[in-house]
Amino acid sequence: MDKELFLKNTQALFEVDQILAYELRKIKQCFSFTLQGNSLENLNIIHLPSKEGVYKNSYKELGGNLSFFKTQYSKYPTLFFYGFGSGALYKSLLANQNHKQIIVFESELEILYLAFHLFDFSKDIKNERLILFYTPNLNIAQLNALLNHKKVKYSIKTYDFHIHSEFYLTHYKNIIQNLNQSLIDIIKFIVLSHGNDPKDSHIGIEHTLKNLKALIFGGVFQHFLKHNRAKSKNAIIVSTGPSLTKQLPLLKEYANKATIFCADSSYPILAKAGIKPDYVLSLERLALTSEFFNNDFGEFDKDILFLITSVAHENTLKYLEKNHRNYMLILRPLLFSSLLKLDDFGYLGVGMSVANMAYELAAALRHENIILIGQDLAYDDLGHSHPKDHIYGEQGDEIRGEIYTIAYGGERKVRTQLSWQLFRQSFEKDILFVKEKLKITTYNCTEGGARIEGSIEKPFKEICENLLNTNLNKPFKNDFRLNSKEAQKIYEKTKKHLLNQVKTSKELIEEMKNKLNVLQSILNETESNLDFKKLKKIELDFQTLATKMKSYGLMSELLQALVFHQECDLLKLKVKPCKNQEEEKEQILLCLKHYHEKFNEFILYMQIQNELIEKYI
Repeated sequence: MDKELFLKNTQALFEVDQILAYELRKIKQCFSFTLQGNSLENLNIIHLPSKEGVYKNSYKELGGNLSFFKTQYSKYPTLFFYGFGSGALYKSLLANQNHKQIIVFESELEILYLAFHLFDFSKDIKNERLILFYTPNLNIAQLNALLNHKKVKYSIKTYDFHIHSEFYLTHYKNIIQNLNQSLIDIIKFIVLSHGNDPKDSHIGIEHTLKNLKALIFGGVFQHFLKHNRAKSKNAIIVSTGPSLTKQLPLLKEYANKATIFCADSSYPILAKAGIKPDYVLSLERLALTSEFFNNDFGEFDKDILFLITSVAHENTLKYLEKNHRNYMLILRPLLFSSLLKLDDFGYLGVGMSVANMAYELAAALRHENIILIGQDLAYDDLGHSHPKDHIYGEQGDEIRGEIYTIAYGGERKVRTQLSWQLFRQSFEKDILFVKEKLKITTYNCTEGGARIEGSIEKPFKEICENLLNTNLNKPFKNDFRLNSKEAQKIYEKTKKHLLNQVKTSKELIEEMKNKLNVLQSILNETESNLDFKKLKKIELDFQTLATKMKSYGLMSELLQALVFHQECDLLKLKVKPCKNQEEEKEQILLCLKHYHEKFNEFILYMQIQNELIEKYI
């Protein structure tokens, strides 16, 4: 075995995955696997307990695999595999520069150890063309990061999970099935989170523009974070699942010993129970959500800070102001928000629910422990979706669909729905991230509903008695407004910037229209008259336009879903194999028809966005 080659490979791995590189360097002797043969013709890895080879005929199987991937997958930028084997297949596939990432999951350190003595992968490991995962160390946060990576996410609609050897199917079937399902679930989550209906985005942009002055004059979110960070060790996030009612007496008893973050829907319930939250959060843009604030609780509201995303409906602000509540608007991390160049006034609300937003804030304020109550994310045994005191009733969400998930406690399954599944996945991703990066522990004290992986399930009483033992110095500071002169200056600068964006957008629209006219004339020609070089040229023009649209900083969530799905769907067309130039010509024509349809949509939504800006600025 080539020790220098092993050291070279592991040194490259140290630059991208220190833990895995260290694990491989620790191996001094293999006990489960050994190498057999000394050339590609007879090279194999033998599983010592079963005396079975990873390959039955390594050279023949390598040839078969290479032929298959050359004919069916040669254009794929991203390939997913389970099982590293000898590494010969990946060394050969990496010679194809179309493959930008080859992602391999492996459960046996010894197999990687042996393969690293056989072939030089160092350059591709460093460049992250070859990405390795050791499955016993794998978690959901890593899979999320992988599939959301800018080099990978546009390939998710071409996802396929390849196993290049029957040995892996025989010995690791359950691992393969579970891993494949996890990847599919995350892909579904990514596709759904990008959306396919720009209507909500249109409303959010409209509301943000309407609320722009209130945002700038209402306080600076980053100043709030800086001042209140690490002021409290323990946070309680109060959500509105049906289990909340049973936790209220204990919450009232310990209310002054933790920071209380309250979802908008929980706020009237806590007010009725006489439990004052420190922060009330609201995420949604719907008028129905505004009704959680259509009440007058008088002195109860004193010292509460209402943290509202800028996409909120105008009624939310109307009700807050009517009852003299102290509120701050915060930008969500959406593309249109980034166009405003108002980073100090954001960002909060990456997740898909107000409870996810509260969790992000509790983590940003660096609480050491975050405690969840009322976070059922499932119907209770009577089919209720909310507590009885919820303003829209305990059946605010009708039962729909046949979706089940693991219950709190792990002993059975509970009925849920798609949106709650997405909220839960957001929690699981965030919980693992803050545990690894910020050393924050999350306790799920809901004592009902769905299991949230990564959280520690404990009775609320036990956590209160063990963690909540010191009164806090409340209220926390909650006024971070700029002086009116400074705020007005920022407001005027933002308006000018947005109008410049409109000017740039209109220029790009004209360029798009001109290219679409050229494309239409080409598509009107009979197919036999179409020139291959001409088709390639117009395809390149549209690729350049798509890049220009993104680089000009004109992207918003109104366009984001269209662009994401357009790029994913276009890639699905382009990776299909072509046997000759005629088939390639057909493929380009399909792509150009796709461009024609999508760029007309881009123009429409860019015009809508421009009209919104001109109307409200």
